[in-house]
Amino acid sequence: MEKNCPDVSVKIVIKHASEWNDFLDATCRSYGFYEKTCPLVFTIEGTLIGDGASFVEHVRQLYGKVLGMTKETQKKRTHENMTMINEEMRKKQEGLTLGERVLK
Repeated sequence: MEKNCPDVSVKIVIKHASEWNDFLDATCRSYGFYEKTCPLVFTIEGTLIGDGASFVEHVRQLYGKVLGMTKETQKKRTHENMTMINEEMRKKQEGLTLGERVLK
């Protein structure tokens, strides 16, 4: 998105499934959203876009661009996201490894 639309910046907040409902409830209450979606996509100004499909449609309408993704790409991205989530959860529970502490 940022590559194709230079005036756009994207912030992704990844939550573990065990944290999702609390995060979703708090975010929706904070912004006054009545619709709860997964993923939850909204503008920095607090305008709800909706779920992933709504976001793709929003981008198409606003920028005239189509965000195409093959099943293989989606599968790879899901695997990468799950790996990242699991690693963050490990760090949260166990702390940094010796190598991570040295690098930090």
